[in-house]
Amino acid sequence: MLRRLRAKRYALIFMNFSRLKKQLVVFFAVLGPGLITAVADNDAGGVATYTVAAAMYGMSSQYFVILTTVLLAVTQEIGARIAIVTGSGLGDLIREHYGVKVAVFLFIAYFVVNQGVVLQNVTGLKSAIQLFGLPWQPLLIFACLLLVALVIFLNYKNLQRIFLVTIVFYATYIFSAFLSQPDWAEAIKRSVILPQREFLTDFKYWFALIAVFGTTVTAWGQFFVHSYIADKGLKPEHLKQEKAEVYLGAILTNVFSWMIAIAVTYTLFINGTSIEGADAAKTAALAIRPVAGELAYGLFAVGLLAASFLGLTIVPLATAYVFTEFFGYERTLNASFGKGRVFYTFFILQIALGLLMALIPQINLFGLTLYADYLNGALVPIIFYFLIRFSEDKQIMGEKYITRGFSSWFLRLSAIVIAFAVVATTFGRIFVK
Repeated sequence: MLRRLRAKRYALIFMNFSRLKKQLVVFFAVLGPGLITAVADNDAGGVATYTVAAAMYGMSSQYFVILTTVLLAVTQEIGARIAIVTGSGLGDLIREHYGVKVAVFLFIAYFVVNQGVVLQNVTGLKSAIQLFGLPWQPLLIFACLLLVALVIFLNYKNLQRIFLVTIVFYATYIFSAFLSQPDWAEAIKRSVILPQREFLTDFKYWFALIAVFGTTVTAWGQFFVHSYIADKGLKPEHLKQEKAEVYLGAILTNVFSWMIAIAVTYTLFINGTSIEGADAAKTAALAIRPVAGELAYGLFAVGLLAASFLGLTIVPLATAYVFTEFFGYERTLNASFGKGRVFYTFFILQIALGLLMALIPQINLFGLTLYADYLNGALVPIIFYFLIRFSEDKQIMGEKYITRGFSSWFLRLSAIVIAFAVVATTFGRIFVK
């Protein structure tokens, strides 16, 4: 009797282990789009925005961190579900259902904002090279050429592996945060419960919050997760694993942003060191050096290098995906240069333009930081409109996969609140001195 019970117990354990092993195999096969998109939101421009905001307002600059995490998870999951069910990118769907005129208008706004983000990432790469005391001009050119070569000559699978390895280097910001010796209780209080009261009536503070939001929940991120999943060819049977991956990415990217804010708050903000309008991430690393030491300085520099490299690949790819989807060209990372000429050429042109401007020493492109990300935040409600329309359309999604319940009303409410905040903050900055 005991032997039978033991045999059944072992059989049950083996079955559960086999089921878990199978689920993990599928999860790691699906892994990529949600995690890469979410973490790439913390590109060089994102690092700069978190840094500028934290230097100005401390941990109060992270007051939207929980809301941002939930919203990023919800929107990316909806986007992933649309892409998996339809097999199309968001640009494809907008062109098919709203016509070329709407597509052109959206693309112009999208391109202007994204090119600003590309410029941030090129300058971030330049700053990272300078932090290591290396000659930045030849190395910046080499890095951009290497990046272009990787995208052109590697297929989707191999390029994704490089992206995932790059994400590991973001952990340097966690170590930097611990080295700053923060007051964890105060950090949680200011970022989750109540920001410093004197900031609540400051329109610049709310402008900074929207910029922080705009660098995390991005317009390009919504487009990219659609395109990247469609390019990967995920099917409805992968929805469960992709949902888990999207949620993991949303949590992880906001942990990184919170840690960046910690590192800056307890080295720069508490000492009254302002870095507004400068090469924010570079200036922050240099300012952290005498306060937290060489290790914290080095870790911050490595994090900036990884963020710049990932962002400088993903953001131009997002724009290239959207351009080819809006105007009906071939778009896939598995295509040769000859077959995907328009896709790859548009990708190269964006990097070339950013590189050209970065090579002019007098130009400080990180001065665009808060404004570029503020515009990103302003575009988000428009993107949410399309997510709502497509995800709740039974003809597009089918009865089984439409968006319902919490996700539906939360997306609507977020779009209204963000649009109101953008308008109110814009008028506040114009008319209130």
